[in-house]
Amino acid sequence: MIDPASRLSAVRDVAIAGGRIARVAENIPPAQARQVYSAAGKLVTPGLIDMHTHVYRYAINLSVDSDIVGFQNGVTTVLDCGSTGATSFMGLRRYVMEHAQTRIYALLNISSIGLIVTNEIYLDPAMINTRAAINTIANNRDRLLGVKVRVNGRHGDLAHDVGVLKAAREVADATGTKIMLHWTNEPELLNILKAGDILAHPFNPPSERDANLFGADGQQSDKVLPQILALKDRGIVTDGQLTTTHHSWVVSEKAAAQGWWPDVISTDISRTPDGQPASVLVPMSEFLHLGMPLDQVIAGATANPARAMNGPEKIGMLEPGVTADVAILELEQGSFDYNDGVRQMRTLKQRFVATATIKGGIFLKGAPAPAGRGAAPAGGTGSATPAAGRGAAR
Repeated sequence: MIDPASRLSAVRDVAIAGGRIARVAENIPPAQARQVYSAAGKLVTPGLIDMHTHVYRYAINLSVDSDIVGFQNGVTTVLDCGSTGATSFMGLRRYVMEHAQTRIYALLNISSIGLIVTNEIYLDPAMINTRAAINTIANNRDRLLGVKVRVNGRHGDLAHDVGVLKAAREVADATGTKIMLHWTNEPELLNILKAGDILAHPFNPPSERDANLFGADGQQSDKVLPQILALKDRGIVTDGQLTTTHHSWVVSEKAAAQGWWPDVISTDISRTPDGQPASVLVPMSEFLHLGMPLDQVIAGATANPARAMNGPEKIGMLEPGVTADVAILELEQGSFDYNDGVRQMRTLKQRFVATATIKGGIFLKGAPAPAGRGAAPAGGTGSATPAAGRGAAR
């Protein structure tokens, strides 16, 4: 069991009762459980969290199916980041959030139209409507956790971007939420951010259009920029994507060689080599390939995003009393090719796969066959259903 929130990485059994973690201990008697899941030889973690997705399926071209990138891959919770604004959020809530099995929260786009177009904050100043954004978040605090601002990251847009980010600051402060900002190295923009805000896409390919942690406007430094190194001390959360969206292997390898890692691992709208939507298991596998320690990889998709999102439900950990979200994973050995956003390929020797997903104490994937009370599964003890680990649950 790996639970970074508890700083626990050891063989343990996990018991679940009433949709919550009931007990974490060694050798919980299987006879105490109605049903037992054997996770011997597997990794048991909190339910995975993908903190950067777009899941307004059928309404926004960029979006993917939340359940494909969600519970089918060990992910119990996703955060939709700005697909909708004040005039379109209720469609996401009513037609997607209320029907998906994966838990969905969202950030509200500061532009009232959301991602109907991809230059939404540059299209019309009238669409930056702080009053409408404040009202929408205030009326949907069970689902909306903050504000999304999609700047380009170009120095030439700085004056415009400062105005938009100040509007987002007003909304976030008025609602007690946070801002997620597309990557920028501009001190004038970074200074508007506060502790708890999020900066996304550090590994953008070098270009005239995008910024990354080494530079912007096509210029690249040899070292991570000092204003970026200062983010951790300021409490600014960094959100890193690999796979095919906002990623260059050259940039991520350069950062890894300097010991720089993001706080959170997420996908945005990444794709696997065969074009299918990528779950957070893919960038987790890629960060492991880059040298990120295993426990830190798990933290990047569990405890860290849970803390950053600060949602209404306590998730991202396996402590008694919290919501029983659990992922049961394996590290598959082999040869796996993954490309980045500029079609550079790297070959991984191992990758994460999900064998079971439990959300709120219910198996959404990989449920064991029904068993009589107290019956141990074939192969010895395991954690109970709904549960995970090596032992039993009531």
